[in-house]
Amino acid sequence: MAKLTILPYKKIVQIGIDETVLQALRKGGFEIEGPCNGQGICGKCKIRVENPDDVRPTPHHRISESENREKNIRLACQLTTAADISVHLPDDFSVNARILEGEHLRGIDLKPAAVVVLLKGTYAMHYAGVDSGITLPKWQPQYSPKGLAIDIGTTTLVVTLFCLLTGKQLTTASSINPQTQFGHDVVSRIQKGSTDEGLAELAEVVRKELNRLILTTCEKSNAAAEEILDVVIGGNTTMLELVAAINPEPLGHLPFTVEIKGGASYSAKAFGLKINPAAKIYIPPIVHAFIGSDITAGILACGCLEKEKPSLFIDIGTNGEMGINNGDRFIVASTAAGPAFEGMGVSSGIRAVPGAVESSHFNGESIDFNTIDSQPAKGICGSGIIDIIASLLKAEVVDPSGRMKTPSQRSEVQPMIAEHLRLIDEHPVFQIAENVHFTQADVRQVQLAKGAIRTGIDMLMTEANVTPEDLDDITLAGAFGYHLRPDSLETIGLIPKQLAHKVRFAGNSSKTGCAMMLLNASLRAYLEKQVPRVEHLLLAEKLSFQELFIANLNFPDSIS
Repeated sequence: MAKLTILPYKKIVQIGIDETVLQALRKGGFEIEGPCNGQGICGKCKIRVENPDDVRPTPHHRISESENREKNIRLACQLTTAADISVHLPDDFSVNARILEGEHLRGIDLKPAAVVVLLKGTYAMHYAGVDSGITLPKWQPQYSPKGLAIDIGTTTLVVTLFCLLTGKQLTTASSINPQTQFGHDVVSRIQKGSTDEGLAELAEVVRKELNRLILTTCEKSNAAAEEILDVVIGGNTTMLELVAAINPEPLGHLPFTVEIKGGASYSAKAFGLKINPAAKIYIPPIVHAFIGSDITAGILACGCLEKEKPSLFIDIGTNGEMGINNGDRFIVASTAAGPAFEGMGVSSGIRAVPGAVESSHFNGESIDFNTIDSQPAKGICGSGIIDIIASLLKAEVVDPSGRMKTPSQRSEVQPMIAEHLRLIDEHPVFQIAENVHFTQADVRQVQLAKGAIRTGIDMLMTEANVTPEDLDDITLAGAFGYHLRPDSLETIGLIPKQLAHKVRFAGNSSKTGCAMMLLNASLRAYLEKQVPRVEHLLLAEKLSFQELFIANLNFPDSIS
């Protein structure tokens, strides 16, 4: 075994002769980017090595000659060593990514499912739907019942602690879902979880992280884990089955069988949560393999089922889920948007950390860029990606087909814009800062994600017989939160024209909906009663899908 020294943290981990540096880093608790799960495809896991003459190169199209020769850059997933080695983590490595955690709740009637009573000198819990009291042998007189609203996303985890006596939100903790080390999309998770070994590994890492977040919320609130008696979890169907250690293989092919039951309560043990052993975990209704409890919770939070006028709900993340209400029907669908809108799959894409470009604006002569905490630009996060595409379209650097201008075409754009046009490996890029670029390949990734979501929107409107003009409002939930300008969505064509003013941001609607059901158990029955009328539209079965998708890859012809 050799020693791997991780700088600047000065941590040493052991690395086996057949083990990659990426595997050793993750073993040591350093979750650096690797969307392709170590297959050497994405080129995201760049590290800088000490003593480069003693470390073999790892050729890749995303490592330029200068990076290899002058900056000693290697791919962690392709590097093995039999000797001791020291490596520097990527500049964008951070444990402080900004994650959308949701909103504080107001105006919720307090009717929790879990109520503690004292029966003949013994503490017990009455739980909605359970007739007899559940004995609480570990309960102490100074305790007060607590509950958790948990959002398990493909990319992020959010845990919020509530007092069930007062309804007060005590604290929230969040982190990156550690399952991202095995791939950034649900397909890769399904593939890995389809074996006993892979399923055990996926369940273990996410349970461990959830329990760490739960402990964090308890420590911040001076609470004991034994006080937690009720939990409501929102998540896409794959994430729910993985945390419950249920083999997700049937979710990956027709007829897309869902093994976990929504609208039901489970024991804490079933999900591996270290809270009161008598605690219950409620999973809101699940519509389909592609429409999980995060979406039904979000629909509840946004009041989508109660709207009388036509409205559209869009949850943007690695998966793009959406629903439409035409007054008589509520129809939902999902598309594989991919991780581009969350900063993944883009050459300079990073999560929302200090220094990430989060917005941009074309002022007629140049493009202004804004970064998180006003730090020097080190990459681009999801909201920045949308804004940059919109700015490049307005500046005519990118045309409606997605083609980016080259340095030889500088005379066709504003002089201050022309200064940013570059070539890397003979491909056009727009330089934002040193080592931060937006490339032609990045434009194509955004086109694929935008095209998938817009196709879902168009097909839902057709199915519901709703025109863009009919829509009363568009509710946008998910990855972007409140850090996105609606006009950018319209500029790139993600939503129909002339609808930017109808966009309303809902933030983390999954977490909000779970919190509502935690504090008022009657909302669970309401949602369970309403969900059966929700129709699922399987887009891939429609003959028009492929034609529409190809058409929606282009950006709008006229950019204002």
